[in-house]
Amino acid sequence: MEERRIYIALATTDFALYQDITKELRAKGLKFVTITPDEPIGGEIGVIITSEKEASGIDFHNVVIASDPEAAVNQALRLLRDRTPSQRVIVGVDPGEEPGIAVVANGVVEAVYRVPLKQTAEIIQKVKQDYPDIMVRIGHGARLAGIPLANTLIAQGVNVELVNERGTSPYLGKGTAGIGVADIVAAINIAHTRGIGFAHQNIVPSRGEIRQIQEKSRERSNGRTTISRKLAERVAKGEMTLDDALVEHVGTEEDKTV
Repeated sequence: MEERRIYIALATTDFALYQDITKELRAKGLKFVTITPDEPIGGEIGVIITSEKEASGIDFHNVVIASDPEAAVNQALRLLRDRTPSQRVIVGVDPGEEPGIAVVANGVVEAVYRVPLKQTAEIIQKVKQDYPDIMVRIGHGARLAGIPLANTLIAQGVNVELVNERGTSPYLGKGTAGIGVADIVAAINIAHTRGIGFAHQNIVPSRGEIRQIQEKSRERSNGRTTISRKLAERVAKGEMTLDDALVEHVGTEEDKTV
């Protein structure tokens, strides 16, 4: 006999909330149904998402009050899978200028992201609000991106492991979307790979790494300028972004011409 499918139900007359939640559900590829708050609840419904105002009128054992769309959908998924918010969740990070990030619970991918490096710690803190007990696993490859991020997370009280990235980068077959997909799949693989516990590390950039940052600054400025070695070293240590270094460098050069 075919197993009955259990759905998330969205029950609200708040049109703005309806739009926000349906957008998040569709982005995650989730099947859902919509009902009115006073409508009978069918046996195929496992959890209901609604507004704080309408929740008191819904007699059901699994009701999620939506304040933040992403958090509400993640909580609904946890309830469907008989999970608790205190469960440990693994966050995998494939470091780089735009890291791939994967949130994995009980072997299931709950969410994925690909954002600029400077937004990564903020994303992880947002995940920590939904899942109090998290472990972050960061690939060891791009150390000038990964180590400063790991230092920041350690300072915020997050447990971090460094993972050997060998074998985590996927082969992209026909029809895949390119580097963004590769970063996300690598992050998922990193989340599934045990690493080594991380403690704060001071970064001593090599000459080659500093030179690479200087070359990148020239590319970023369309060949107009190259930041100093001192600024490149600060970028390497995570003390400033490359864009900030370019602004400071150009300002210094302009001061010299006055």
